[in-house]
Amino acid sequence: MTADLLEERLRSALHDATAAEDGAYLDLDPDLVLVRGRRAVLRRRMAAGASVAAATAVVGLAGWAALGGGAERASVPGGSPSAAVRATGTATANLTDVAVIPQEGGAPEQGQDVRITVDRATGVVRYSTLRDGTARPVAEGRLPTSPRAATWSPLSSMGLVVGIMPEAATDQVFVWAGDAPGSSFDAAALPGTGFKAFAVWHTGAVGETTFAGLDWTDGDAVYRSDGSRVTSRVDGDLVAFVDEKQGLFGMFGDGSSATKRLQDTAAGERPVMMMGNQRDGADTLVNAVLVILPAGATDVTPVASPGATVTAWSSLVDQSIDPTLVVVRIDVPLKVAGTGLGSISWTETDGRTSTFEPRL
Repeated sequence: MTADLLEERLRSALHDATAAEDGAYLDLDPDLVLVRGRRAVLRRRMAAGASVAAATAVVGLAGWAALGGGAERASVPGGSPSAAVRATGTATANLTDVAVIPQEGGAPEQGQDVRITVDRATGVVRYSTLRDGTARPVAEGRLPTSPRAATWSPLSSMGLVVGIMPEAATDQVFVWAGDAPGSSFDAAALPGTGFKAFAVWHTGAVGETTFAGLDWTDGDAVYRSDGSRVTSRVDGDLVAFVDEKQGLFGMFGDGSSATKRLQDTAAGERPVMMMGNQRDGADTLVNAVLVILPAGATDVTPVASPGATVTAWSSLVDQSIDPTLVVVRIDVPLKVAGTGLGSISWTETDGRTSTFEPRL
């Protein structure tokens, strides 16, 4: 047998073996294997900003080369490359800023449109801005190694962040180190990669606005930008979560989201927030109130404010060390102020009964 023939047969055998064991090269979560029949709907909407302490929010650098703006920031856990890099060809997404961004000290100006291209064979990502149809490269990087991770490049001189997030994300909230600026957002799929491109145009002052990450949901759970799962629960059409690492808690709904910083909770109180909708033609709000209770809380009992009605509630404790997430559904007449939750009581792990009265 000639050396060329032997080499060809070895190549063929290795290729077949790799294809046969392809699934073994990915660090799969069993939950990701289940197909739930959800349709991922991409919505262009104003990005929900949230602020956290920079010391806990800013993720590490991961070797990205910037051609024009800032360094690529990524949360990419170790492991094998995603399946996307074994495909061929390129995937391209064009993203458009739908808002006019008022620049500090100058006239309002339309933000830069963006083109993001992925070489599916190598995983190389190229970011470009578009002006009159002409693409100008501004940064370059690679796809995340985890199918649940995100990566981004802040181009602070343009008031722009460009990046990659999992295609499975049906909604997301952005985390800023410092006060959250006003912003607009666009995303588009990158076919054949398992990811989608995103861009955030923000109105923060250059040099003072730092994009620090994101939390995203697939409708079943919530994940950080490094791909790790945060404490979360599904309650009907809502996904409630608390991300202690990034100091954030909130709820994802049908195309909407609401978040608050844990650090904004006053001493002696519990983190609480609400999302509300008004029924068509009705004088009643339908509120969902999220309360974060201590780990291991049991015998949870919500009580409505005078005039309001608790219609349903649920609580979740994943582990004894995780906070307890309680979602209370309340019908609140428009004339009743606040969330409609008058108080909530629970039993601590040591048997004591505690009660909290929200001030919202």
